[in-house]
Amino acid sequence: MSALGHALMNTLASQLRRLWPGCLALTAICLAWVLAYDGKRIFQIGVLALPAVLCLCWPSRHAGWRALQVGFVGTMGLVFITDAAVRGFLLDVYEASPASAMVITAVANTTPQEMTEFMAMNGPSVWLWGFFALVSLCFFIVSLARWWTTPSPPLKLAGWRLAAMLLVLTVVLVSFVNKPWRQHHPLLFWTHWVTEVSSLRDQWDNLGEQRQRLLANAQAQNPHITAGAPDTLLLVISESINRGHMSLYGYPRNTTPALMQLEQTEGDQLGVFAHAWSVDASTVQALRNFFYFGHAEDQPQHLMALASKAGYETWWISNHDDLAIDQEHAKLADRVHMLNKTPGRSGVSLDEGTLPHLAAALKSQAARKLIVVHLLGTHPHYALRHPATRTPFNNVKDDIYQALKDQGRSSRVRDLRNDYDSAIHYHDEVVAATLNMTRTLGNNASWVYFSDHGQEVGHVGNHVGHSAATADGYRVPLLVWGAGIANLPPATFSQPVRTDWLGHSVMHLLGIDWLGHLPEKNVLDTRYRWRAPPLPMVADFAS
Repeated sequence: MSALGHALMNTLASQLRRLWPGCLALTAICLAWVLAYDGKRIFQIGVLALPAVLCLCWPSRHAGWRALQVGFVGTMGLVFITDAAVRGFLLDVYEASPASAMVITAVANTTPQEMTEFMAMNGPSVWLWGFFALVSLCFFIVSLARWWTTPSPPLKLAGWRLAAMLLVLTVVLVSFVNKPWRQHHPLLFWTHWVTEVSSLRDQWDNLGEQRQRLLANAQAQNPHITAGAPDTLLLVISESINRGHMSLYGYPRNTTPALMQLEQTEGDQLGVFAHAWSVDASTVQALRNFFYFGHAEDQPQHLMALASKAGYETWWISNHDDLAIDQEHAKLADRVHMLNKTPGRSGVSLDEGTLPHLAAALKSQAARKLIVVHLLGTHPHYALRHPATRTPFNNVKDDIYQALKDQGRSSRVRDLRNDYDSAIHYHDEVVAATLNMTRTLGNNASWVYFSDHGQEVGHVGNHVGHSAATADGYRVPLLVWGAGIANLPPATFSQPVRTDWLGHSVMHLLGIDWLGHLPEKNVLDTRYRWRAPPLPMVADFAS
């Protein structure tokens, strides 16, 4: 090695010996970044954190200024470690970043009680990332304390050191001037994030004017009922149902015996769509896309408003306690019944409670009725979505359980799979009851059932819950019953379907003609043309 190389190595070794506390602190933060960010973002966040690192390189000889340095670096360390831990937790639980619409809408629509219950349900992840943050923070504090108690002379800037420092300062300056880069600084990011969540809550609280606008927009579309329209359409929207867990769709466990029996007795009049997909992995956004015909952002037309203006009496019967859904969708109905009065995941309101209200709605003397029944389905906690005495898969160790074990799934995931399938089994009974009640009206009624989004239950790794990063987070059931269903070509039910387009098919079943109808998005129309949605992962839409 040349003399210059030896001198460079000796200089670096000397600096590391003097600055090792700061290096250890930087290592702790970098470890958090690696776990919580992708490659490009790690570099950006690292540059944004450089001012704190550089502050360690020039310790002031004045105690007061040194205290300010410690305060600044300590605050930045706390901010960056906390940011990384929260991001890691969200990736672990939701497989999403905090800036995603899924996370923002979920937080905006969550009460303190539900937040507590959510944390309790995801206890292992909370403990893991809490422990990570605590250890990293302790490590950082110890390192900073050593830096305070072990003074070292500031770095001398000369030669290559000066050139390197000028380069670093240039990169830091560019990063703070560049808004797309600067906005990722945790202080700025989380300040904006809180504002965005608050703004969304305010928007939901002030939807009265929006409802009036939607009704006016609907009137302008000149919606009118055509010949052959049904007297009643029952729209059953469920929650967190993955069709891959329904024996109706081929799941090995007998989770949907009632619907399978109806498939046999109803024959071609009950259509089971084999490849239905949501385009969102969270409830609020999924329902917005459905009711706004795939235009959740600009919201030009709402299905409930169009049906009302066409002459339908509209009903909303819900087993959810949900501010966003109540304000944005339910309040557009003529009659609203919000049955669940206990917000949060620990609510024990069972979906069968909607059936008496549905029976009353079906007996209404209105000439035309659109009835929406919004079920809790299998929304976590799964064990609370069925009666305590209805646990057909509790402690079952069948081929599915063994397959999960062979795939390395944890015992917790295997037990949650059993809970989920038991919830599906109970849900099957409620959904079948809604169809049987509709069948009593004869050929003057139609029935539609689908889920807002799917659910990941150990299919990919040990993740259980809502999932924006796996196909099972979007895989949903879609069933349609009515007199005209038997006349559709069999190939209709093997086509892939998007729930953000499904509103066009519901309007078709309602027999409503309107200016905004797009037949190419109506799966019941021969002019239907499938177009794959831009999901954040690769999916086989024919599965």
